[in-house]
Amino acid sequence: MKYRLKKYIRFLVKNKIHFIAWFFFIFYEIVLAGILRGYFASPGNYFVFYVFNISLFYFHAHFILPRARKNSKHTIWLLPLLILIEVVVYVPLTIGIVAILQKYTSLDVFTSAAFDKTSLGNGVWRTIYFILFSSGYYYLMNYLKERKAFQQSENEKLMMIIENQHVQSELIKSQHAHLKAQINPHFLFNTLSFIYSNTRKVVPEAAEAIMALSEMMRYALQDDSEHTFIPLKLEIEQVKNLIRLHQLKAENNLNINFKCDDNIKDIQIIPLILMTLIENMFKHGNLLRADSPALISIYSDGQTLVIETENLIDTQNTRTSHHIGLDNSKKRLDMVYGHKAMLNFGIGKDNYFNVSLRIELN
Repeated sequence: MKYRLKKYIRFLVKNKIHFIAWFFFIFYEIVLAGILRGYFASPGNYFVFYVFNISLFYFHAHFILPRARKNSKHTIWLLPLLILIEVVVYVPLTIGIVAILQKYTSLDVFTSAAFDKTSLGNGVWRTIYFILFSSGYYYLMNYLKERKAFQQSENEKLMMIIENQHVQSELIKSQHAHLKAQINPHFLFNTLSFIYSNTRKVVPEAAEAIMALSEMMRYALQDDSEHTFIPLKLEIEQVKNLIRLHQLKAENNLNINFKCDDNIKDIQIIPLILMTLIENMFKHGNLLRADSPALISIYSDGQTLVIETENLIDTQNTRTSHHIGLDNSKKRLDMVYGHKAMLNFGIGKDNYFNVSLRIELN
């Protein structure tokens, strides 16, 4: 019993707007009709007719209109047809039911139920009246529902955009931190060992190596939040420091051709991209053959920045290259530049490893 009572209360609370609206509508019609006619009908008369009318209202709104609008191509002819069927069926049906109730019950109505012009005319008018009311209710509810769905969709899109921006920002910071941590510790230890063992023998070279290494470490550890983009010339300076350190380590026996246009040095680029390409060349390339020098080429036609490297692959190197640095760089480029950046690499003819980076300039 309590469960049913709670169920009814929940139903009333959920649909309270409908009950309030019908109360005022019925009150208005009864009062207005009573004043115009000069008398009021019996409660049973009002109850029967408003049960029919309210049933028609919700039947049209929840059954006829959804099916008529299900296929937009057929709505233009299907909706008038269904309304016509409603009128043709509903009017005689209500007159017939009222006639039965009037005959077999004590229902008192102010006009006798009969299939004459007056009854049919009044029935058609009231049917169309409530169908129009129902249609207005249906389209209003659909508008509010669609507006709510649209607002919810827009809110979800906004939340996704904010979340994606946050994720991308955190991922870029993570990638930067990962790249910083990827400075080859073997190279660092070997360089420091070289500096230590040669400081007493060749002081100028040791001092040069210390200076180059210091500048590289300072550059690699700079704050990302302040240097999302940097002038390309800063990256080139660190590449030169990297080359100088490797040359000192190899007693200037490395063969590298570095070509760089002057008009590209102020172009903004994300940091550590060029450094990664060059470090990969030193890690896996054979740079000792004078007849097969490594090539670093940086140029621009004003629309596109092009960075190209090629080097002979060191076949004596036992370390397997997984291209982690290059793949990492490709992901960073995709996140920052999207389709405006393209990084390609692979083995070409004569056992050369070729890398090509093209970035469209705004």
